[in-house]
Amino acid sequence: MFAFIQQYRPKLIIFLCLISFLGGCNASTSEHLKSYMTKTLILPSGAQMKVYIAESVEKQKLGLSGIKSKDFKANEAMLFPWTKMKMRQFWMPNTHFDLDVVFMNGENYILEIHRGLKHFPKDGPKNKIPLSKEVYSQNILEVRSDSALAKQLKPGMILNFQ
Repeated sequence: MFAFIQQYRPKLIIFLCLISFLGGCNASTSEHLKSYMTKTLILPSGAQMKVYIAESVEKQKLGLSGIKSKDFKANEAMLFPWTKMKMRQFWMPNTHFDLDVVFMNGENYILEIHRGLKHFPKDGPKNKIPLSKEVYSQNILEVRSDSALAKQLKPGMILNFQ
């Protein structure tokens, strides 16, 4: 048996590498979302959204980059919380679906919504990547633009996260 392994070792290594590579190709693009804390957003209609919380700088930088449309449902969103109000603007490198960007204050009062921010499924050049409005805000919620639930969000609403 040992002689067999020694004889076919290079081919075995290539085979295992190929299996590993192909397995990675089929892996879900949403794998990193499993490490995010989640909350439930209850809309005035009673509808619920699963909200991923990008609570760390690393998670905020990654955001929804690389997530394919099939891996982020219309009833899901991502919240970017901060501790204070300031001018904020989002950009969309490596995104695969259009987003509504919801700007809120610290009490999750919706100040403004940038609807239909275009996706950009690659990185750079920076001057080609779509940018959101720049809004004085604290928290940001990203929701798929094609979501019926996104259309329920309106400036002046206070969002209730559980």
